[in-house]
Amino acid sequence: MGAVAIAASLLAGCVNTKFKTDATVQSFVVADEPYAAGVGRDIIAQGGKAGDAVAAMALAMAASLPSRVGLAGGGVCVLFDAASKKARTVDFLPRPVGAGGVAMPTMARGLYAVQAASGSMRWEQVVAPAEQLAQFSPGLSRALVQDLGAFGGRLAADSDVRRRFLGGGTPAVGAVVGQPELAATLSVLRRQGVGAFYNGPLAATVAQGAGIDPAQLRAYQPRVGGTLTVPFDITDLHVPDMSEPETGTALVQAWKAVASLPPAERATRAAQLLGVTGKGPVAAGAGVMVIDPDENGAACAFTQGAPFGTGRGIPGTGMLVAQGVDRGDFGAPALIANSIIGRTLFAGVGTANGDDGPAAGPAALLSVALPSGLEETSTAPQIQAARPQSIPGRVSFVGCRVSTENGIRYCQAANDPRAGSLALTVESERKRD
Repeated sequence: MGAVAIAASLLAGCVNTKFKTDATVQSFVVADEPYAAGVGRDIIAQGGKAGDAVAAMALAMAASLPSRVGLAGGGVCVLFDAASKKARTVDFLPRPVGAGGVAMPTMARGLYAVQAASGSMRWEQVVAPAEQLAQFSPGLSRALVQDLGAFGGRLAADSDVRRRFLGGGTPAVGAVVGQPELAATLSVLRRQGVGAFYNGPLAATVAQGAGIDPAQLRAYQPRVGGTLTVPFDITDLHVPDMSEPETGTALVQAWKAVASLPPAERATRAAQLLGVTGKGPVAAGAGVMVIDPDENGAACAFTQGAPFGTGRGIPGTGMLVAQGVDRGDFGAPALIANSIIGRTLFAGVGTANGDDGPAAGPAALLSVALPSGLEETSTAPQIQAARPQSIPGRVSFVGCRVSTENGIRYCQAANDPRAGSLALTVESERKRD
């Protein structure tokens, strides 16, 4: 399934005011798994904001792409609020806390923080689509089938996930696989709130199954702070400012080091500076990104620490125990925004496949963010097509330009053909000032 892109020329330049227009308001939703993208589209169509959509898509991928996203895993998000013109990082990296490097399950509280910071819907509205996906499977997507073929051997023989997905051999695209245990877990989150995952009967089951200290699970809180920012022209690049500083700092340093190079050399040189090898095991990642009707932006990268995490399941929950990570090689989100008027112009996420070595996610991100931020004429599909094949990782993004004549923003999405991602456009009739 390919990107649903807007058939419009992207015009160079920016404006410092928002012109009143009767043009249809368009939002853009991208996910590294197509069912999740559909969930994000529906959330935006129902009046949700960027934070609602990325949280709902992440929860959906816990059901539709458990190889890379799960309730026992975590991730990192970059958010831009168009009204306040401020960007922030929500860091819920699943760091190792248990024996053998088992991860702290950070996803639920991390997504709750994202949705609270940049959403407007009720929490139960955000969780419900994922619960329905788990209970009433619409059929496996190509993205999950690819991972089952490449990494399914990591699943423990006695895990619910292996029994359901590989009980009859590697399934085909479209195979219907229900996950009633996961649906029940998501139902608890929907009805009782995110606190039930960290305190109470479900929390006790999670702690015991993952082999972590219940007190540590109960005490966990995501970190919310600012972003690392690179200003240029009248816009700014925003990347995560995590308590693990290496990834964000390395991204900024690489950007600054190559910005003055000829365009054809930037991405390759940035990959070299980041330490890319193009081979070797690395935490697998998946991404989602949204630009909503109010021009808020959100970009998130998620991980289970390795394809299918540790491969072990938590009995009765439909969840896989994640492997802890302390670096952002699995994925790097970024936004480019005009902070003068409050307008998101780029939302992208680079992710690692799982076998493409260190810094694959950050290198993939810079391979499209550099031309998106520093070049005025290339469209998003052109940037994706020109991305050097030697740079590992996957990357999808939405890139926008603003007409100097009428102030209207024109955006296009560009999916990585190596991933099973999908981009969707949502239209609304609301007028803008």
